Amino acid sequence: MRSGGLGRLGRALVDFFLPEEVCAVCAGPLPPPSVWEPEACPDCLDDIFCRLEAAPAPALSSPSAVHLDGVVTAGVYEGALRRAVLRLKEVPDRRLAGFLARLLAEQLGRVWRPAGRPTVVPVPLHPSRRLQRGFNQAELLAGELARLAGFPAPASACERVRDTPQQSGLDRWARSMSLIGAFRVREAACVTGRTVLVVDDVVTTGATAGELARVLKAAGAREVWCAAAAGVHPSHTSES
Repeated sequence: MRSGGLGRLGRALVDFFLPEEVCAVCAGPLPPPSVWEPEACPDCLDDIFCRLEAAPAPALSSPSAVHLDGVVTAGVYEGALRRAVLRLKEVPDRRLAGFLARLLAEQLGRVWRPAGRPTVVPVPLHPSRRLQRGFNQAELLAGELARLAGFPAPASACERVRDTPQQSGLDRWARSMSLIGAFRVREAACVTGRTVLVVDDVVTTGATAGELARVLKAAGAREVWCAAAAGVHPSHTSES
């Protein structure tokens, strides 16, 4: 047996059989259900709430970010919130997605009053990337967010038609250029004249959401906002 960890399939199996009495972020024990309702343990929850309270606006330095009408994140992409987002990339844990969606829904409700019911669009993965990963974490998050906020179920209005390189390590211009032509609207009727909420797990420079917003507006979207579970602190833009 090879060493070096369980791998994605192994982690998924472990998470499938883990009881719900463990923290959705660190897999540590939770207090008894009679005294504790959150999916995260007290330590992770305390750390995450610090990220929520101290959350600055993401540094939308990408040129394509000008196409976004607004961005809302649950908190700073650090500490336990960062670990939660990274874990959701590895394991399709709906309990964790629901926990992050609740944090995001609370922040969204404070600052966003859409005109009418928005079209929720998760940032799509390229088919080859989705096949490799087995799921799209943005779809999980979008589904839970739509359910909690009372929005229509996420629409498959867009697709990723070009597999782009990993954004990590690219500067803002390289990120923006690498994403040109990456997305296509396949159901214009879902977005024409509508307010669209693009959902992703993390936003860094706004390059991905901004390019998707550009394509959506070209297809007739009236307004495009981005909602993400976490935003990279303005002083750190090397992660995606």
